[in-house]
Amino acid sequence: MKLPQLADALCAFLMARQKAEPFIFGLSGGQGAGKTTLCNALSEQLQAHGKSALTLSLDDFYLSQAARQKLADTVHPLCATRGVPGTHDVTRLGAVLAQLSEVSPTTPLAVPRFSKSHDDITDDVTIETRPDFVFLEGWCVGGKATCITPRPQNDWEAEHDPDAIWKSWTQHAAAAYQKIWQSCDALMLLRQKDFEAVIDSRWQQEQGNAAQSGVWQFADRAAVAEFCAHYESWTLGIWKDLADEADFVIGRSDAYDYYSIRG
Repeated sequence: MKLPQLADALCAFLMARQKAEPFIFGLSGGQGAGKTTLCNALSEQLQAHGKSALTLSLDDFYLSQAARQKLADTVHPLCATRGVPGTHDVTRLGAVLAQLSEVSPTTPLAVPRFSKSHDDITDDVTIETRPDFVFLEGWCVGGKATCITPRPQNDWEAEHDPDAIWKSWTQHAAAAYQKIWQSCDALMLLRQKDFEAVIDSRWQQEQGNAAQSGVWQFADRAAVAEFCAHYESWTLGIWKDLADEADFVIGRSDAYDYYSIRG
């Protein structure tokens, strides 16, 4: 199916389950899987039904470059690279979700924004009204420590983290995310066919980001592949875990066709 058909089906699911406080819909998927595009299409569908939606990207809650460099100096050099559990401000994300559920609909709420091109936090944006639905999207949404093993799982990890110091740190850090995942009223996994497709999608995303910002973070696909290597074990582990646990598992082809795997 195409994107409009998928958005229409998910809209019907959400409309049937709306509640008094915002319904939190978690969307998990590898880099460049199309999570943001799907959230935008779904928001339009809900708006056509008189409902509002807010997309919260896990990416916007990355720690600052300075904070990650401090982790690199004290834990492991790989901590400087954003992405894995432990490189997000989970406390602030939890506070934002709590406020969306508890505060008056007219109370302004500050939400951070992160620039991937500049690899750092930018200014906050203010949410003026409480939405009917909240989409929490991110590549590791739903990830648990048991998704991976505390040892190198590929050649890249064996070279850069042979004693699994960094990897064990990410597993320990993942515990702080569990309360966030548990706050989701429903969860969907959107996945590409394999990890090579993740790298291809992230390279396409990089080209789009550069066209908008004028800043290139990665010079070519090889540089993107090196960056994505930080995510490989977690991505594959989450795919395996959520294959059984997510409410929906949706596949996405290279041509951006969508098909139901489960749900």
